[in-house]
Amino acid sequence: MIRGMGGIRKIVFGLSSLILLGPQLSASSDSPAYRVNGKTFTVLEATKKDQGAFYEIEKKKYDRISEIAREEYLDQYWTELSKKKSLSVEKTREAYFKQNIKVSDKEIAQILEKFKEQLGKLAPDERKKQVREYLSSREAQKIEQGFIEEGLKNGKLQILYEKPQEPVYDLKVGADEPVRYGPKASDDKPIACKGDDCLITVIEYSEFMCPFCDRMLPDTNKVLAEYKGKIRWIARDFPLDFHPRALPAAFAAKCAHFQGKYWDMYYSIFEKQKQLSDEDLIKRAEQLKLNMKSFNECYKTPKNPKADSAWKKADGMIRENMESGRKYGVQGTPAFFINGKKLSGALPFAEFKRVIDEDLASQAASKKKS
Repeated sequence: MIRGMGGIRKIVFGLSSLILLGPQLSASSDSPAYRVNGKTFTVLEATKKDQGAFYEIEKKKYDRISEIAREEYLDQYWTELSKKKSLSVEKTREAYFKQNIKVSDKEIAQILEKFKEQLGKLAPDERKKQVREYLSSREAQKIEQGFIEEGLKNGKLQILYEKPQEPVYDLKVGADEPVRYGPKASDDKPIACKGDDCLITVIEYSEFMCPFCDRMLPDTNKVLAEYKGKIRWIARDFPLDFHPRALPAAFAAKCAHFQGKYWDMYYSIFEKQKQLSDEDLIKRAEQLKLNMKSFNECYKTPKNPKADSAWKKADGMIRENMESGRKYGVQGTPAFFINGKKLSGALPFAEFKRVIDEDLASQAASKKKS
């Protein structure tokens, strides 16, 4: 955040507080959005068509307004301090940081060691200079963040624009999707609950080259063990473009799914995540004792992809998975939806447990009222 005053738009001026004009910037949910054949549709009806995309738009707007508010608050903070010091804003900031930022030789040595390959071509003095500037800049950001936190705490900085709440998504589970009810590959048959009767539905968007998805397995298996009998877990492929073998691995898993071995292939692929060549995936299919004629017909792109084939079915399911993920705001893997509530990233078991227990408590309370 070390920067000059130029280029920052003033939103609201005031020394004791910063107030942003908020929710009126957006159209209300019952405002007309478009009309088709004489029928008018509201903003709310439009947003329901693509909840994830509209949420991301509102979130970006909120985040940008918050960022501008923080910049404005810091500008006014330094301006007031400069008046007290009878110095320019830049001189005030420089003097403050010089007095309050201390970078030790030990810290410099640690960074030099950590980034020795990247800095190796620079002269020794230049290396130290760049590292010192980097550490000073980092400390300056911490100081300014402290000013912002204090402003939020004492009310001098207020973000009045309404923070958007991520919706609870209405995800439908397809009849042919891979489901498991416990932590083992063999737990693919209902255990105490079945389908929509299960209190907890988790939909996982992941891909087989994702290192974070692999690291999540112990925690996701712990979730399945903890709530066994109450939970069903659905896996959806979301291969990312920069992982070239993620899509072939997704095909291998789908082709195994058609022979009732999706979860066996799922675990097998993650066990040796770096071995995803065609030969590796075919070997896994052989180890799972799949019908190799059927597997190969499904896995290998046919000469006529438009033909009615297992490959076409697998391709369609993977595309549908990816389209649904994008629709619900999935931008990376892993991403999870717990009864429609979105969780992103490699989260610990405790976070899953918190969300699940809250949802179960809510369900129990609603049942009691009815």
